[in-house]
Amino acid sequence: MGSGGLILKRGLIGDYFLKFASISLVITLLLLSADAGSARTVYVEPGNSIQDSVNNSTTGDIIVVKAGAYQENITVNVSGVTVTSDPSSGSVLLRSPDGNSSVFQIEADNVTIRGFNITGSGEARNVPEISEGAGCPPSGICLKHANNCTIERNNLSENRYGIYLQESMNNTLSQNNLSGNGIWLDEGCSENILLNNVIEKGNIILGAHCWNNTILQNRLSNGEGISIACCGGNYLVSRNSIMNCSTGIDIYDVQARTVLSNNRIMNCNYGIVLDSVFDSRIYNNTISNASTGIYFREECHSNNLYSNVITSSKQSGIYLLDNSADNSIYNNYFNNTINARVENSVSNSWNTTKKKSTNIVKGPYLGGNFWADPHGTGFSQTAEDSNSDGISDRLYRVNGSDIDYLPLVINSSEPRDELE
Repeated sequence: MGSGGLILKRGLIGDYFLKFASISLVITLLLLSADAGSARTVYVEPGNSIQDSVNNSTTGDIIVVKAGAYQENITVNVSGVTVTSDPSSGSVLLRSPDGNSSVFQIEADNVTIRGFNITGSGEARNVPEISEGAGCPPSGICLKHANNCTIERNNLSENRYGIYLQESMNNTLSQNNLSGNGIWLDEGCSENILLNNVIEKGNIILGAHCWNNTILQNRLSNGEGISIACCGGNYLVSRNSIMNCSTGIDIYDVQARTVLSNNRIMNCNYGIVLDSVFDSRIYNNTISNASTGIYFREECHSNNLYSNVITSSKQSGIYLLDNSADNSIYNNYFNNTINARVENSVSNSWNTTKKKSTNIVKGPYLGGNFWADPHGTGFSQTAEDSNSDGISDRLYRVNGSDIDYLPLVINSSEPRDELE
């Protein structure tokens, strides 16, 4: 392996690429292990039934759907089958004739669904909310107890749920476009990868008791952002772009390490919300034009928050409330009219030990945070630094007993607009 491959695997998302490679290898081996002579390519023309082709398929078969419009609810219960549109013949439109059923319901492992335009009947928007664990609701694509599947390059709209997973593991959802619906991982869905999906007026939801899911490089706008429910953890949520949403990323009662990194969140009411969250790592995120940038709502303990840029928040850059304690907050760039609010929260640390390393404003030492305001009169913008180490000569009182003992400054010899 070349040096570029080694560097890639050692990067922030190295674990993801290893996971993706492992899944791909498993799928490949399973397909190769099937009797190569029995695998077929079957073509479906408009007017014919996709479901009939699925019913007559065996492991390894590829069902290619020709351009046209089809009205079907399709159940795939044969493992190792690929159902794909024919890219050479034009667009394939699948529409549900039944508003209470999914267009695709996957009930087998190692299935691939690729390249379809999928819409519901329109009635699905009016059905009641389902409870977790109840099975497939009306969806564009639903995976029910299905593992190692690939859902890619589909366009989904007018469905109650866009892509819905029920107790399904090790699946990859990539390069799908969803409008007016989103991606929902219901209870017990683990080891799944959501990669490069575009969601307009929808959301990504991870239900209870889910573990080790990766949400990477997705784009969400004009909806509800990413929401993670209780009793699971070990998530990687990274390099997502979230715009004009009610909340960028919302995590509730997750007490196993979750990483939120390199996300860009703009024009949301809340940027990142943590409620009863322990041991998360929140770093290298950019949050702008929120009401509150980062909100520790209640009983958030032992989280590390560092190297984030939080600007132009209308109420506060960061808000710690109700027994949020023992959190480490350092090397962040705050530029808001009110940078921090702290209520009923104690024992939080606002700086790390001073050590030689480039900080968030290109200074030579890590220490505390950079405290600016939009008028250029913030503490870090005006503080003295007599020894030019990039650390203020005076401490910064964040709130009451909350003190940044090593607030950052920009040395007068350095450009003062590094992050502005």
